[in-house]
Amino acid sequence: MSEPRDNADRPLRLLGFWGPSENRTLPNPVDLVDPVWDEAERLWVADYLDHGQVAASWMGSSRCRLCTRLNGSRDLTDGYYLWPEGLAHYVLDHGVRLPAEFIDHIEQRSQALENLERDASWWQLNAART
Repeated sequence: MSEPRDNADRPLRLLGFWGPSENRTLPNPVDLVDPVWDEAERLWVADYLDHGQVAASWMGSSRCRLCTRLNGSRDLTDGYYLWPEGLAHYVLDHGVRLPAEFIDHIEQRSQALENLERDASWWQLNAART
């Protein structure tokens, strides 16, 4: 049985969902392009995005709003944010900069994982039982 998620009653924050040009309630990726965004940071952010857990799968693929390439058919999550599968493409290929709060979130999660103590006893005990 899995452990409950911290703050399980809070909603997932949507990230990288775009509205049609006539609906300005969601951002337009064109407005977020930053041609001078550091490539190493873009690669790091895109890698994080590519390794999210699948939250939903859809019947058809979306297309990139900037170059029209097929861009995936799933939504991914890290338990805090929810984003479309193709968001890493926007970051890598178009320099669409994501909010600083999300970049800080990635840094904090990475740091927390690095600081966790490693314990192999559970694995050793249960592997011996198989």
